Amino acid sequence: MSDKSQHIHQARTLMREQHSGVLATQSLSVKGFPFGSVTPYLMTEEGDIVIYASDIAQHSRNMKANSHVSLCVYDGAKADSQASARVTILAHAMADEVSEALQERYFALFEQARAYVKAHDFRFYLLRTERVRYIGGFGEIYWFSQSDWQENIPQMGKQAAGVIEHMHDDHSDALAEIFNHVTASHAKDGEVKMLSCTAEGFHVNYQHHVRFIKFIKPLGRQYDVRKAMVDLTKAARAEQLEPA
Repeated sequence: MSDKSQHIHQARTLMREQHSGVLATQSLSVKGFPFGSVTPYLMTEEGDIVIYASDIAQHSRNMKANSHVSLCVYDGAKADSQASARVTILAHAMADEVSEALQERYFALFEQARAYVKAHDFRFYLLRTERVRYIGGFGEIYWFSQSDWQENIPQMGKQAAGVIEHMHDDHSDALAEIFNHVTASHAKDGEVKMLSCTAEGFHVNYQHHVRFIKFIKPLGRQYDVRKAMVDLTKAARAEQLEPA
């Protein structure tokens, strides 16, 4: 993997690990000023962004008037925010351009949002990524073009559903072990639900909390999802065998 590809992978993984960011839109009521608001999001396999917003929200009004937006996402776990990794995506916002399949993926991550369907003023927006700014830490600053962001990224597509079904039906014990290894939890066989599968890793739901588990290595021609899951399982079981 080239240095550039590695940085793109790190940025995309950060986008998977976080579940909300600061959406900046062009203010309609106060001309010339940006308007920031916190919003949950889903990143598609292509690296575009899906959000679900009410028509009465200020940022929705802004997006309808001017489609130029940005979404800033950062790793809030670090004590020094200046040293933490962050990604800023520059995009064009488009209303009602999200497929039913993507809507279901969004609701899988944000199950509480299903209740918003009853509020008829909510709609999906697709933020089509144009450029990406990634800061990995001090001195690690990169710009990625749209083609950089999207090229050579393995697409799981319909295969993801098969992977999820297989893990639930045949390897639910391994799923719990992997989750416990990564999160220091005590989930039991069958308690961890796999929600997605991407080139960077997969989302799970445990006791109504969503967590992203990254693969040890990015998927590619020589490293498929089966090998990735096997390696995660081996790492989890190796820890169990270590003497206390």
